[in-house]
Amino acid sequence: MSRDIPERRRDPTTSEGRAIVTAICDATALLLDRDGYEALNTNAIARVAGVSIGSLYQYFPDKHAIVVELARRLERNALASAMERAAAIDIGDPRAVTASLIDVLLDPRLANLATRRALLLQVPAAWVLPASGPTDLSTERLLAQVMDQLALRDGPRDVMSFVVFHAVEGAIEDAILRRPEALDDPAFRAELFALAWRYAAPEGASLDAPETPRTAPWPEPLAEVASRLREEPQQQAAEAVVRTAPSTTRGRASVETILGAMLELLAEGGWPAASARAVARRAGVSPATLYRYFPDLRAMVSELARRRRAVTLELLSAPLSEPHDGELHALLRALVERLVERARTDGRAGRALLAEVPQVWVQELQQEVSAAVEALGVPKLEARADIRDGDRARLMWVIVAALRHSVESAIVVRPELFDDPRFADELVSLGTRYLLRRTAW
Repeated sequence: MSRDIPERRRDPTTSEGRAIVTAICDATALLLDRDGYEALNTNAIARVAGVSIGSLYQYFPDKHAIVVELARRLERNALASAMERAAAIDIGDPRAVTASLIDVLLDPRLANLATRRALLLQVPAAWVLPASGPTDLSTERLLAQVMDQLALRDGPRDVMSFVVFHAVEGAIEDAILRRPEALDDPAFRAELFALAWRYAAPEGASLDAPETPRTAPWPEPLAEVASRLREEPQQQAAEAVVRTAPSTTRGRASVETILGAMLELLAEGGWPAASARAVARRAGVSPATLYRYFPDLRAMVSELARRRRAVTLELLSAPLSEPHDGELHALLRALVERLVERARTDGRAGRALLAEVPQVWVQELQQEVSAAVEALGVPKLEARADIRDGDRARLMWVIVAALRHSVESAIVVRPELFDDPRFADELVSLGTRYLLRRTAW
């Protein structure tokens, strides 16, 4: 099945046209953030944007095209910010280079919080990969080139640039979704710097962060658009539930066949291809049989996510629950190897859940895993004398988000890394260098 990415119908050529497109994008982000993609419609977007439906259709054929434009705007801003900072950077100061990476990913000019949150939660990653993929790759290559010019620790630059970029990005995205107040907290920015710089720092280098100006506050959507949003009735998709648990061998077999068919269709054509009727046809069951167990695609995805949550929790809880008085390196190695092996053996299902469906469908289950791992890990850090100074809960939150996002990003865009032992090695280095006192590296 094809994956056609909808294009904007035409570019605005006047200031009025550009203002219309900006209002449409702001309205879409706010509605996405509040109501979700399924409830989004072009009439509501036009009303909140304060434009006619005809004006909207002059520029966009449908809501999907507007969402893709949101992603493209974010990525254009990110690349422009990276290029701007690269041009002004002092290549002789590696710490300043690292601080610039943090500045790019935290740059409030990229998009307002509603836009970033909506794109993370409500839009399948596969829809925005045509926009985000080239930008991420350009940034990673730029990082690798800069690393080659700097006196950093030894290591594979291609893998290191991937790990450091996605680790910092992961901590920021987790803050956007779970702890937005951290985005304006200097302590959080200091942890991001520590995450990146301690990972790359050569022996003997200062680990202190350089002085940097305070970043501007995160921008708000257009005031008039936000005002109209309050007048727009809120739409909410129904909660996904499994209708009937199978009680017979035949029923359980039907459920497994249905879930397998859903994964195949998601892999082939994404969310639009995996309608309930299409899944039933692929599974060789009647629509009535499918609807007996699942009301819609979201319920099927939720069932898979629940299964993965249970398996992942069991995998990660085991090493964290055991007494461990040895080197932290060994504990991190056990955790990383379990994550990597899980990703290697569960590639299709993992990618489908990460890239082909809105993350809001599985976010609660994923956050349960992160919270459980953090809760198990904090006492481990508190009991050790070799952990660096810092709030133990914050340290654990940042490193869990960083490691998880690095692995998930590899699942989506660089699955070949799971066959490269250097990837696991670098993830372990990321964790040990971030958490341990320098003398324990």
